Amino acid sequence: VSRMLMKTVGDGRSAKPNAQRIYRGISLVEKFIESQPKDVDEVLFNALLDTCCRLRDLTRLEATVKRMKDLSVQPSPVTLGILVKTYGQAGDLSKVLQVWSDMEHQRGQANAVTYGCMIDACVKCGSLAKAVEIFMGMRETGKHKNTILYTTLIKGYGLDKDLPNAMHLFREMATEGVPYNTITYNSILDACVKCNDLPTAEGLLREMMS
Repeated sequence: VSRMLMKTVGDGRSAKPNAQRIYRGISLVEKFIESQPKDVDEVLFNALLDTCCRLRDLTRLEATVKRMKDLSVQPSPVTLGILVKTYGQAGDLSKVLQVWSDMEHQRGQANAVTYGCMIDACVKCGSLAKAVEIFMGMRETGKHKNTILYTTLIKGYGLDKDLPNAMHLFREMATEGVPYNTITYNSILDACVKCNDLPTAEGLLREMMS
């Protein structure tokens, strides 16, 4: 059932997603949950939550979380990542922080993907300080060496027009053995442009071309 739902929402990622078809898929899954509650698990609920996230349907997402609790289905670190991502793209920092605080057990099991969702949510909500706090906590446990984590923070510093810290993280990636990708380069160049530092941007471009 979860695979069917993910295929339906996957089709919805096209240029012209068929919202009616996606909601029909959601309805079928919800009926399955109601008729066979003993056969559902967190994988199915995560598929449903992820679909709500892609549709930016907060009302349905919160109703799904409630149903999950009612059936005593334990959320996973994946669930946590989906929730903070959804509230982050909605710009609701208080909900992001509440979910992060409430799901302490899932935080302990989370990998870089879930932490990346949280850091990105904080950046989207304008809370760079919280994003940095989480990153520093990962550094203490040696779990910070991830391209997406660094790139997201570089983007955050760029939005904050803090080029020195953005450059510090960019250079630190090399010393920590964290690979750059296209998004990393675009993020640091964008930070230079936002800070009106074209000479630094040109120097970085020369490095990239060499």
